[in-house]
Amino acid sequence: MNTIILHKPELRELAFRRSLLEDPETMAFNRAWGGTIPFPEERWADWYRRWVEVPDRRFYRLLLDRTAGKFVGEVSFHWDGELGEYLCDVLIDAAFRGRGYGRQGLELLCGAAGASGVKTLCDNIALDNPSVRLFLRSGFRERYRNETFILVEKEL
Repeated sequence: MNTIILHKPELRELAFRRSLLEDPETMAFNRAWGGTIPFPEERWADWYRRWVEVPDRRFYRLLLDRTAGKFVGEVSFHWDGELGEYLCDVLIDAAFRGRGYGRQGLELLCGAAGASGVKTLCDNIALDNPSVRLFLRSGFRERYRNETFILVEKEL
């Protein structure tokens, strides 16, 4: 049974997203692309409008642990015009990793994407990112690999 749910955030709850993106330990997987990502409050309203209020081929939710009453991560997908596919993202707060939240979040995200009419979900994962195992164990397959990343995909 999933202990987490997809939570449609309120604008003020983007403070959790900022804490994820600006935390060096949580973003350690992103070293190849610059590590942490600034997410200042002045950008929240525009970002929120595009990803939550009026999402055009985008989806974003926080992962809420119902038992603990805490946010543990985030999930999203969006259309990538260059690739011609929907790319997804699962980001779990480093303090909550190793507890099954990534698997549960990816499962919930795939369900939401399928319910939205998405047929295939992909992710570009850096070669040194251990989450590639999570994706492969969750029914994704490797479609492409180069010297920088692995592209995984799943038919929904």
